[in-house]
Amino acid sequence: MISTQEDLEKLTDKLREEKVFALDTEFHGERRYWPDLFLIQIAGSDGPLVIDPLKINDLSPLGRLFESESPVKVIHSARNDIDVLMHHMNVKFSSVFDTQLAAAFLGHERQTALFKLVKAECGIYPKKGHTLSDWSLRPLANDQIEYALDDVRYLLEIYRSQIEQLKARGRLGWYREEAVSLTDPSTYNNAVPKLFRKVRSTAKVRNNRLHVLWALIKWRENTARRINKPRNFIVRDHVLGAITALTPVSKRALSRVRGISSGFIIKWGNEILEVIAEAENSPDKDIPCIPRYHSRPGISARMDILRIFLKQESCRLGISPELLLSKDLINSLAKNPPDNEKELYSLPELTGWRKEALGDDLVSLLKGKLALKLNLKGSAGLHFIRIE
Repeated sequence: MISTQEDLEKLTDKLREEKVFALDTEFHGERRYWPDLFLIQIAGSDGPLVIDPLKINDLSPLGRLFESESPVKVIHSARNDIDVLMHHMNVKFSSVFDTQLAAAFLGHERQTALFKLVKAECGIYPKKGHTLSDWSLRPLANDQIEYALDDVRYLLEIYRSQIEQLKARGRLGWYREEAVSLTDPSTYNNAVPKLFRKVRSTAKVRNNRLHVLWALIKWRENTARRINKPRNFIVRDHVLGAITALTPVSKRALSRVRGISSGFIIKWGNEILEVIAEAENSPDKDIPCIPRYHSRPGISARMDILRIFLKQESCRLGISPELLLSKDLINSLAKNPPDNEKELYSLPELTGWRKEALGDDLVSLLKGKLALKLNLKGSAGLHFIRIE
């Protein structure tokens, strides 16, 4: 356990001499807008250890290490940990290797859990008993610390194995291309547009009310940040949708919205009404884009064919299907298929390594040059054949 400034500086001095180290964190995100950081786990050549950020005031030596090109930082499911550390330490990461992302290029599920990789790569069955531990309490129990150490204990072995497998399959360049976004700060600042699209879809907000919903979404986000409370502490998604649909102009009208308490109206009522009035008088012109598809006949059939194609290409390439083609992209291609190859491969989701991996097959499929054949005698089942 590293719990003094002196020991932290000694550790970071030693880690600078390493080529790679493993990293993980323990944090709580359900009580605050900005998650509380309670533990940092590190594993270098000398083995795993934990850093107590509650006892060390200055974590900047560690921050400088995160920002440096060397050593490589190995993290499993890196985005959450990077997001927390970026905010807590005000750093920008460099040279990150995500074992979960690498696993997807090697045939595992896109969101494969660490314990599954530890089993597959190390032949070890780690304990999972402290998944719901309260990491804010001190002192930590010995078994809690051991559980936390297990999150980095095997990562370097997994990293070395994955690097060799990626090289052997010619996938290392593909992985690196996909991993660029992990160290791009803009990757971690896109939650609000996504929330807007989600609430708009689930609440079935009409197009002529989108400017009100966008104003309310931004108000809730700013309020949650300011008081450092979770979004749902302010108001839940479905209530925002209901407020948008009714667009109340008075507290009396606001009180008729299902799910709103009198306490909410006392605390936030005036602000809500001001936001709605301003949105009605001066609608924001920079509302996030809502995809609109022009339905064509055969959408359901195209989606079925694309799913079969994705499954077969995923098996052929040994790459997670969710990584190869997202569900949103399949829906988009089925509802509004591109007219030509140039249009298809101009889509951001189909540039780079995906274009190389899929080659001409996806173009041929969408142009009707591939057909499905049922192999009645063999065990291959359905497979695609080219047709004139």
